[in-house]
Amino acid sequence: MSPPPVQHEVAGVRADLQPASSASSVTTDLANARVKQRIADNFSRAADSYDQAAILQKRVAARTMLGLPAQLRSEQPGSEGLQISHRILDLGTGTGLHSLTLAERYDNAVVIGMDLAMGMLQFARHHTSHPRIDWCSGDIESMPLQSGAVDLIYSSLAIQWCNFEQVLGEVSRVLKPGGAFVFSTLAEGSLKELDSAWCLAGEKDRVNRFDSFDTQKQRLNASDLVRQAFSLKPETLFYSNVITLLRSLKALGVNTVLADKGGLVTRRKLAALQQAYEKIRQPEGLPLTYQVIYGVLQKPY
Repeated sequence: MSPPPVQHEVAGVRADLQPASSASSVTTDLANARVKQRIADNFSRAADSYDQAAILQKRVAARTMLGLPAQLRSEQPGSEGLQISHRILDLGTGTGLHSLTLAERYDNAVVIGMDLAMGMLQFARHHTSHPRIDWCSGDIESMPLQSGAVDLIYSSLAIQWCNFEQVLGEVSRVLKPGGAFVFSTLAEGSLKELDSAWCLAGEKDRVNRFDSFDTQKQRLNASDLVRQAFSLKPETLFYSNVITLLRSLKALGVNTVLADKGGLVTRRKLAALQQAYEKIRQPEGLPLTYQVIYGVLQKPY
């Protein structure tokens, strides 16, 4: 079954949302579509519980926003004053909280909150009201926007679900010359404690893998974008028990395992995980660490 067509509510949308695939790529395209649909479904189901559980996400988003420009200027260097209207894209907008922050921060801009999960967009529409925010359903790897349509792109903990090279290519295409991409994503070593505990419990492929910081830096350097900042900072959360930890991941919608090889979590498997995780308990609780990359890139003039 082909993926549903992208829906949108914003001007400047591309006409070529679903380019034809060659016969040799159909199987891969369908597999990718199924994975993306699983991700979107999990995030949609988590919409109501997301903001309450998003302790790490809010912390990382606040730090990501430190890389935002003080103001949005016209795209040509040397020109004076602000444009009357700019366009900002919030990739992976989720419940819309960050789109609202961006709209309030830049009073001369329209903000487009884009997400693949329709449940998240529906939640954002009902709970986030602002005259300069539009909502757009779309795939980060193939954005439903015209080339050179956006002045600023912001994304916090969303692009780790995507192919980084494709994301950089799309960001470069969609940005205006001089536009910035301010983002955070995950690197190798994220969820290492959960992965180790599962392995000790005799289970593999229960935790997603992420590319290393150096690999992502190399891909960035090979792109058309200019690196202004690119750094790695670990963030660790602590949980009272394994059940609370797993429920938190589910509440956030981040429980999709891309490998999809683990099968159901039975009571026996859960008991083995609890026993293994207890071996690394710290005074604060059971640790879960995320290796977070913070980046600021610019499209050359």
